[in-house]
Amino acid sequence: MQRSFTDRVLGGVCGGLAASLRLNAWLVRLLFIILALVSLGAFAALYLLLWWITPQESFVMQRRRGLPLVIALLLIAMTVAAWLARDAGTFVGPTGIDLFWPGVLLVLSLVFFLRQVRV
Repeated sequence: MQRSFTDRVLGGVCGGLAASLRLNAWLVRLLFIILALVSLGAFAALYLLLWWITPQESFVMQRRRGLPLVIALLLIAMTVAAWLARDAGTFVGPTGIDLFWPGVLLVLSLVFFLRQVRV
């Protein structure tokens, strides 16, 4: 999977995912928006994560390998599982504080750091 260069609104993530799944890009965008609202932003964080780790489609290098679709689908499934676990009260610390968003920010910052260190 690669971020779309031509079918993009923000980062091209939904366009690239739709091209890989052979779906309408606007259907994928609408699904991401609805899930981001319902999950209180968990899918918005997933969109950022996919934006950072998925390479953009390039017309110069046609044979460039992108993020495997299986990994993108696995990240979506993990986001759904984390969202459901948060609603079940699994991510609550010993003091009663919700640890879901600090965990999401930790994962996003780790990915951002690893992207910066990679040469």
